[in-house]
Amino acid sequence: MTLHGNCLFVSDAHFRTPPDAASEEREQKLVQLLRNQEGKLQHLFLLGDIFDYWFEYRDVVPKGYATLFACLKELNAQDVQIYYFTGNHDMWVEDYFTQTFGAIIYREARQMEINGHRCFVGHGDGLGGKQRRYMMIKRILNCRFNWWLYGMLHPRQSFAIARFCSQSSRESHDESMFVFRGEDEYQLQFARELLQTTDVEFFILAHRHIPTRYELSPGHLFFNTGDWLENFSYITFGTENPEPMLHTIS
Repeated sequence: MTLHGNCLFVSDAHFRTPPDAASEEREQKLVQLLRNQEGKLQHLFLLGDIFDYWFEYRDVVPKGYATLFACLKELNAQDVQIYYFTGNHDMWVEDYFTQTFGAIIYREARQMEINGHRCFVGHGDGLGGKQRRYMMIKRILNCRFNWWLYGMLHPRQSFAIARFCSQSSRESHDESMFVFRGEDEYQLQFARELLQTTDVEFFILAHRHIPTRYELSPGHLFFNTGDWLENFSYITFGTENPEPMLHTIS
């Protein structure tokens, strides 16, 4: 895929279902950022974990997010192309975003040419290292048959289970998990391995919640969008910029 135009990358907002006050505040901040880009933006990349949990029933979608969805609808009407790379918290995105906002859905990271530069873009979970246990769980959750089974639950039950699992996972994390580990980062290890066979100039990933710009070698840069949970960070890549730019707002 070859793209040209002003791009914005954001990830890991972890909007709650249903939204609480903190989630609504983060949503308003993101909407303000997107509206500030009106008339200037051609491509919006949502790099996963936008929601802390997302599951689409045939006739039901998660409650809330009216402000965000209205903004995405406006962007779609302005011919801004939206790309949704699913993360580990919102892997069960199906066709709602395509039908409502014209979004292109990707379930895996992929290479694409952006403004004349070779890029590798995605959420980034499971890349690099020997994450066998994580990848086994991901394959189970991504199985279409298991999607169907989970969809047999009443939405009230399925959302309660998801909230409990998400909260338990978050409580099991400590601050050391969100410290940049340099060359020990799995995503960096993946990038270096890929560079042995493919000349990617810019890696733009998410998942780690750590805003990062890191030089792999001359002409090869690694970026992580960070998050919209604590850092309120994002990446832009315009037609006049020689490389993506990492931003953080207060």
